[in-house]
Amino acid sequence: MNAGSFAQILTGSERPLLVLAHPTDELACSGILQRLRDRIRVVFMTNGDGRARSEHLDPARYAAVRKVEALESLGTAGLQPDQIRFCGYSESEIYRNMARLKKDPLRLSEVVAFFEPIRGALAETVYEFRPDVAFAVGFQGGHPEHSLAHFFGALAIRSFAKEVEGHIPLYQFPEYVLTALLSGRSRQGTEEEKYWMVLDRQELETKKRMADCYLSRRFAFKKFRRMVGLLNLPQAIRRRENPSDGFFSREQASLVPEDYDYRRAPYRPGFMDYLLEDFEGTPITFQGCVRPIVVAFQEESVRRDLPG
Repeated sequence: MNAGSFAQILTGSERPLLVLAHPTDELACSGILQRLRDRIRVVFMTNGDGRARSEHLDPARYAAVRKVEALESLGTAGLQPDQIRFCGYSESEIYRNMARLKKDPLRLSEVVAFFEPIRGALAETVYEFRPDVAFAVGFQGGHPEHSLAHFFGALAIRSFAKEVEGHIPLYQFPEYVLTALLSGRSRQGTEEEKYWMVLDRQELETKKRMADCYLSRRFAFKKFRRMVGLLNLPQAIRRRENPSDGFFSREQASLVPEDYDYRRAPYRPGFMDYLLEDFEGTPITFQGCVRPIVVAFQEESVRRDLPG
């Protein structure tokens, strides 16, 4: 991929689709949203209630707040409500089912049955909107719900492309997750050329206002900005720029290869995927929680494609 071809995708696409796990994910690709605001569609897989449990809040009320915040954030980027779809699946229940699988691998069929409507909802969105290019949160080993949103989105996009006998490029963008910024991890697909979108001053200010819409996450955002600033301080000194502004003004996208292997851990060594992620004390891991789901749905996809 090169900057020219990606720029052509941005200017030439008529029906771009953005697949996200939950509200706030859009902040990592605000440049794409702002530049495609007149025609892009956005779909959120979950209702974003995942933090309600740890913050001792009512999940339904917390999810309702996150939905309002997401609409305000995307509205700040220039989108209208009819460009946004919320599938509404509980993030907490997704974690509960991953933990159930981790504790008892023999319950895979039950867990797959839980995820089938989620897969179906994203597929329905893809087939209904008929995108000519798609973007998704990265399959990167930061948060498992990001990986699953990406995977189910990719599964639907590949299936739709095969049905219409066309090519629909899928780009992923990095997660805004502190553990995904750690060095010392090797990600598959790192040989792919990356495109960096540099936001101008107005786009960066819009991105900041989008983030300010999330009052429910203001303390987490403040901590994230502080940590990003520290991690990027050496580069910022060289560039003579504000450390956090330097990071947030540069957004990355990379083309997902057609043969991307979702059965492999996003990072090596694999034990560093989903660091600190758990559900009620049960660690959420790639090998024990995400990979079995990926394998099951890939095998089912192959069976659906078989003649007869």
